[in-house]
Amino acid sequence: MHYITFDTNTWIYLGNGTEPVKLLNYLKHEVENENIKILLPEQVLKEWEVNKEKNVKQGSLKHFNEIKDALDRLQKLLGDRAEKAILSFLLDESDKKDEKDYFKDLIDKFKQKKKEIEEAVTENINLIDDLFKSHAIIIKADNAIYKKAGDYALAKKAPFKAKNSFADALIVFSLLDYLIKNDIENAIFVSYNTDDFCEKREGKKYLHPDLEKEFQEAKCKFFKIVGEALNTIKQDLVSEEELALIEEIQDDENWSYSPEFCEVCSESLERVSEVQFGYEIELIDERLKHISNPDQLTLDFGENSSEPTTDNLKKTIEVGYCDWCNTEHFICTDCGAVNAVLTHEYDALKECQGCGLNYIVRTTYDRKGILEDEIYIIPKEKEICLKCGEEFDENELIDYICIRCLEKE
Repeated sequence: MHYITFDTNTWIYLGNGTEPVKLLNYLKHEVENENIKILLPEQVLKEWEVNKEKNVKQGSLKHFNEIKDALDRLQKLLGDRAEKAILSFLLDESDKKDEKDYFKDLIDKFKQKKKEIEEAVTENINLIDDLFKSHAIIIKADNAIYKKAGDYALAKKAPFKAKNSFADALIVFSLLDYLIKNDIENAIFVSYNTDDFCEKREGKKYLHPDLEKEFQEAKCKFFKIVGEALNTIKQDLVSEEELALIEEIQDDENWSYSPEFCEVCSESLERVSEVQFGYEIELIDERLKHISNPDQLTLDFGENSSEPTTDNLKKTIEVGYCDWCNTEHFICTDCGAVNAVLTHEYDALKECQGCGLNYIVRTTYDRKGILEDEIYIIPKEKEICLKCGEEFDENELIDYICIRCLEKE
C-alpha cells in the first residue's frame, strides 16, 4: 500500500491540466484497486472547496480567453490579403491565396474547444471530489499541531520563510504526526509550494533544512512534482521530457500567480474578468474598541506577556476592482474570502461569504454626487435578549437577558 498526500495547489494543478490528466486517471485507478491510499489533511479539503471553482475552472477559462483574444487580434492584423500584403512573408508563396481562410479556420476551430475545455475541467473536479468523499482518510489538526505551527512561526522557520504560512504548517505537521502515530512508512507528500517548503542549492530546489528532520522522523518523502512522485510507484509513468516541461513551468516566477475573478462578471455577464487588488481603505473594527477602554478588566498571562493594544490591529482593508465592470471587491480580514460589493449593498450590512462576518461599507458623496470618502466598518456583534427577542450589545445583557426585561421581573 502506498500513502500519498498532495498539497492544495497540487490538486489544483491536477485539475486544471498543469500536470498530465493521465496522472489523475492513474491515481483514480490505483485508489479504487486499493494500491494507493490518499491521506487528506482537513485544511487541504477546506482550501479545495474554496479554490476549485476559482483556480481550477475559472483559471483555465481565463487562459483560454487570453489565447482567443490574441488570435482575434492576429486575424484583424492580417485582414484581407490585398490590404495586408506586407505581411505575406508569414506564409509560403504557395499558401498566399489561402492565408485569410487559414487563420479564420484556425481561430474557429480553437473557439470550438472552449466547451471541451469546460467539460474536461469539470470532469477533473468531479473526479477529485469523489476521491475526497469516497477514498480519502481525513486528518484533523489537534491543539498540539496548532501550537507547533505557532512555534515555527515565532522562530520564522520553514514554512514561514516567505509569508504567513500557518495553513501550510497545519497541513504538513498534521500529516507527519498522523504518519508517526499510525506507524506508516515511506509515505509521499507533494507540494508545488517551493517558496515555503524548499531551499535553493546549486540551482535546484530541495526540502528546506528546517523540515528535513521532521520528514525523516515520519519516514516521509517530499516531491515538487506529481509525476516524479508517481514514477516511484510505476516506473516511467511520466517521461523525462514531460517532467522537464513541468519543472520549466514551475520555475517561471509568474506561474503560480493566483488571480481573483469578478463575481458579477462570472454570474451575470458569463465573462472571466480579473479583480485588480492593491488598494487600502480605512477599516474601523468596532468589535475591538474595548481594548482601549481603561475601565475594561485585563487578564495577566504571565511576566513575559504583553498587554494587547490597538497598535497591532488592522486599520485598513484590502480592496480591488474588476478590470471589466469595475465592481468593488474586498478581502475579509478574518477569513481571507473575497467578496463583491453590489450597488445596493453600500451603507447596509454586508455579510462575508466565507465566515459570515458583517461589514458596513460606509460612503459619503459631495453635492455633485461624486464619491468623497469610503470607510469599511465591522460593527459590534449583537446578542438577542431571550425575553423580548430584541438585539443588544453584549455588555447590555446579563445571562442573555436585557436590563429592561430584568427590571420588569
